[in-house]
Amino acid sequence: MQATLCDIRDLVTIASVLLFGAGLTLASALGPAPSAAGRPVLVVAPPWGPGAPAIVALAGGRILGPVEAPFGVLAVFDDPRPAERLLALGAWTACDARAMASLCGVNE
Repeated sequence: MQATLCDIRDLVTIASVLLFGAGLTLASALGPAPSAAGRPVLVVAPPWGPGAPAIVALAGGRILGPVEAPFGVLAVFDDPRPAERLLALGAWTACDARAMASLCGVNE
């Protein structure tokens, strides 16, 4: 059976919708927006586009640590509410990294 161009477009559309939906689900599950300057922020961005490190730099933040994940980075900002700017630059989400640390068993 030979795939037609229409079938391929349908598959690409379905895959794109599923990937976007998975990203939104992940973003909403990660926790609240950052609320204070100098606290760690988890920035998650799609793999296409400039990427999380570039978005953090454009938003005026500094990446924490030497390790970056494919979809995100930990960063710190002087601005107490960087989420709005990060989202405008293409990030999927920016959330308080302390919430993520608590999921990993880290207590302050």
